[in-house]
Amino acid sequence: MSNFIRLIKLCRPHYKAMLLGTLLATITVLANVGLLAISGWFLASMAAAGIAGVQMNYFTPAGTIRFLAIVRTASRYAERLVTHNATFLLLSEIRVNMYATLSKLNNVDLAMSRSADLLNRLQNDVDALDKFYLNVLMPMMVALLSVPIILLFMSAYNANVALICFMGILLIGVVIPALLSASLTKNSHKETHLSAQLRAELSDTLTGLRELSIYQARTQQLNKCDRLNEQYNEQLFVRHKALANADGLTLLIVQMAMLASIVTIAPLVYTNSMVNVELAMLTLFVLASFESVLLLPNAFIELPNVLKAAERLFTLQDKASDQSNNCSALIDTQFDKNNIALTLNNISYKYDEHNALNNVSFMLKSRQKVAIVGRSGSGKTTLVNLLTGLWPLQQGSITLGDHNNAQDLHSLSSDSRANVINILAQQHHIFDGTLSENLRYAKPNATKEEMLEAINLAQLEPWFNELQEGLKTRLGTGGRSVSQGQSRRIAIAQALLQNPAILVLDEPTEGLDNQSKQTVMNAIMHVMSDASVLTITHDPALLAQMDNIIWLENGKLVAQGSHKKLSEKHQEYVSLTTRF
Repeated sequence: MSNFIRLIKLCRPHYKAMLLGTLLATITVLANVGLLAISGWFLASMAAAGIAGVQMNYFTPAGTIRFLAIVRTASRYAERLVTHNATFLLLSEIRVNMYATLSKLNNVDLAMSRSADLLNRLQNDVDALDKFYLNVLMPMMVALLSVPIILLFMSAYNANVALICFMGILLIGVVIPALLSASLTKNSHKETHLSAQLRAELSDTLTGLRELSIYQARTQQLNKCDRLNEQYNEQLFVRHKALANADGLTLLIVQMAMLASIVTIAPLVYTNSMVNVELAMLTLFVLASFESVLLLPNAFIELPNVLKAAERLFTLQDKASDQSNNCSALIDTQFDKNNIALTLNNISYKYDEHNALNNVSFMLKSRQKVAIVGRSGSGKTTLVNLLTGLWPLQQGSITLGDHNNAQDLHSLSSDSRANVINILAQQHHIFDGTLSENLRYAKPNATKEEMLEAINLAQLEPWFNELQEGLKTRLGTGGRSVSQGQSRRIAIAQALLQNPAILVLDEPTEGLDNQSKQTVMNAIMHVMSDASVLTITHDPALLAQMDNIIWLENGKLVAQGSHKKLSEKHQEYVSLTTRF
């Protein structure tokens, strides 16, 4: 029920359009009921007048029928227009909220979630909510508005017929939907879970098609997808079977209500307590009245699926909200970039039962150059993620600032931390935009002169001079129009624009050819001249320029010192840094 209420709250920005659509749908139902009832009375009256050989005024009922037909057509068209527009507005609202939610999640939650599952929540779960207003909420509201009006008019003619109609409406609109909702709740959970799992497996299959082909595992993976698809179709069959049974039972109840109405009215006509033409009118009145609740069984069949999809979305939203509340307590602090130090004290970090870091301590002084070396799995990347605040701290402390003004790194706001620390990752993302737009991500108010200076210092000038459109050159999706070395130097230009006090480099020359490596090295030297640098690298040329080397193995600090000192004392260190 809480998820249902939260969905109602999501409708608040567009409640006027939704209420208007509900009103138009109610008018359509009432017009259709009135049209069928008056048509039955009119045809029966004309037949009775013809048999009796008397005249009757057919202009008024004919005009009324024509008016109701026009109202029904116009209101139906307007209702479709308004309700579908409201649905699209609601979906856009939900999608924007979901993107905002994902942007608030910390990197741990994003890293530990399957990208296919997040995509499924953004696409499939959000699309499932497009049924909430049209197929769930609006039928309920239309029934609440139209049923009392219909029963009020019907009771004016015959209370017993109104009671029969009410019982039929109660069965179709309440009893059947309640039974369906209770029986399909468990099924909806399985259906939503299997749908998400199937989409994730299909996404993984397409992403890893090359590897599946190499290892001849494509058939095995496709069989797995087929099994999931069969299980998903079984759950769909259960829901569709329930809908078919509900439709059949609804039709039976409608026919039984009509028959009971005829049985109730016929003696009254026989005893002249009721005009004979009213038998046809009330019978058709009863038949048409069920239109107000015919969509309720389907609404309650869709409701569990909608609520399960909403639950998956709200789970992310609650997690992001908790993190936002924690972030609101963070501190905004200004630091002196010319005199700032980074201190790590007894840092430990675990992945499940694996110790990625174990009591690691060292200090990065102002404008000092420190490198981290170690084999794969020694904890280098984990340490960098902790330093940049991308991962939460489990044990130990990381402080930023001088001795007189030291602040815990993880107590600082993201803005304060970003003003001090910049990370140059091994895989740098280039956005689909112009060169100037990508540079301004680092400094939104950067002038043209500042960007050109950063391009020059990042050793991009020869490539930039060949661009016909200069800073307006589009770099393509994912930077497809630039090489890996150029992408790395664009990242360096961004770092130069931000002018951080501490620059974290993750394998800055890894995967580059010798010429690109040397160019990137020269660009890094410009950045290093005015900043404290912490880099993960095994490049001897870069290690030789470091003030201190932190050597990690299995999450532990083995030794630290200059590159020359470690090379003289530890043969294993020499093998580690000259493996190429």
